[in-house]
Amino acid sequence: MRISVIGCGYLGTVHASAMAALGHDVIGIDVDDHKIGELAQAGPPFFEPGLPEILTSATATGLLRFSTDLADAAGAGVHFVAVGTPQTRGTDAADLRYVDAAIESLLPHLAPGALVVARAPCLSARRRASPPASQSARPNTATSRAWRAAGWRYQGLGRP
Repeated sequence: MRISVIGCGYLGTVHASAMAALGHDVIGIDVDDHKIGELAQAGPPFFEPGLPEILTSATATGLLRFSTDLADAAGAGVHFVAVGTPQTRGTDAADLRYVDAAIESLLPHLAPGALVVARAPCLSARRRASPPASQSARPNTATSRAWRAAGWRYQGLGRP
């Protein structure tokens, strides 16, 4: 299955790598050119046990690629949105503007029947997955909670 992962921070990179290790064709997309350059060379920008080996293997097979162009998500059947949800200054609420922007930017690239999965500790993809006027169908949406401690994210994907 072709999968896109929008946001290649701690959560997105590990998720994209794990999906590629399972045999899926994965494109990881992020706005940070430097981070994408490192990941394309199989260099994780953070520590996660086993991640360097998975990145090396998955990128070598071509099942895992990285890009800064959201149009590269076109054709994927499932899109995981794993962008940051920092705390809103002065409140206990999550700042969802990055999620909103990612989903809004993804909408024009969705194929009919595509699934958008919000992959973060505190949000719902349904909140922003409304089609623009030019798009007739609303995408399918789901939420996947992400509460694994650093250093256990990759291992946790295999043992929920």
